[in-house]
Amino acid sequence: MPVRKVSNHGGNVVGRFPSAKMGRMIAFESLLERDFIYLLEYDRSVEWFEEQPLSIEYVQEGKRLQYTPDFHLLEHRQHVLVECKPTRFVETEENRRKFAAARVWCGEYDWEFRIMTDQQIRGGFRLQNVKLLARYARQKVDAVMRSRIHTFLHDAQSNISISNLSDAILPKHPETVIAGILCLAYRHEITLSLDEAPISDVTTVLKVLEKESGQ
Repeated sequence: MPVRKVSNHGGNVVGRFPSAKMGRMIAFESLLERDFIYLLEYDRSVEWFEEQPLSIEYVQEGKRLQYTPDFHLLEHRQHVLVECKPTRFVETEENRRKFAAARVWCGEYDWEFRIMTDQQIRGGFRLQNVKLLARYARQKVDAVMRSRIHTFLHDAQSNISISNLSDAILPKHPETVIAGILCLAYRHEITLSLDEAPISDVTTVLKVLEKESGQ
C-alpha cells in the first residue's frame, strides 16, 4: 500500500483510477501517472503494481532526504520502481540526485529503476488505443457472441478487418459485434494492432493462439 498520500502541489491533477487488476482505487498525482496506469492495467506482463510504494533515503550536503518513486510493479517476475516524469524535468539537478539514489537502492536489492517520460507513455498510438479498449473492459459478451467471433477467426482463410468481421457475424447490428471485439481485445482473447494506427473499421483482428493465451 502507498507510503504516503498523493497531494496537489503546484496545480498538478490528482485523482483515483478504478483498477480492475488490483481490485482497488489507485491514486495518481498527475495526468501522466494516470495515463501510465492505463498501460499497466492492460499489460499482461505486469502482474501487479502499487503507487507511492516506498521511500528511499539519501544524503545531500549533509542532509537526510527522501525520494518516493511513483510506482512499484512486478513485471516478468522482476521488481521495478518507476518514475513518471515529463522529459523536460528528467535532467534537473534535483531529479538526477533522486534517480541516482534510486538506482543505487535498486542495485542492492536486484530491482530495476525505470524512468517513463511523456514521450514514452504518450508517444505513438498505443495509449490512445488502450484507452479506447478500456471503455469496453466491462462490456458483457455472451457465450454465443464470443464463440461466433472465435470460430469465424479460426476458420478465416485470410486477415479480416473489424468491419468485415462484424458484418459477417451480425450485419444488421454490427455495433454489437464491434463492442464485443473491443472487449475481447482488452481481455487479450483476440489481438488488435495497437501501435501502428488508431483502431478503426479497417484494423485487422487476429485470434490469440492458445499457446499465447495460456502464458
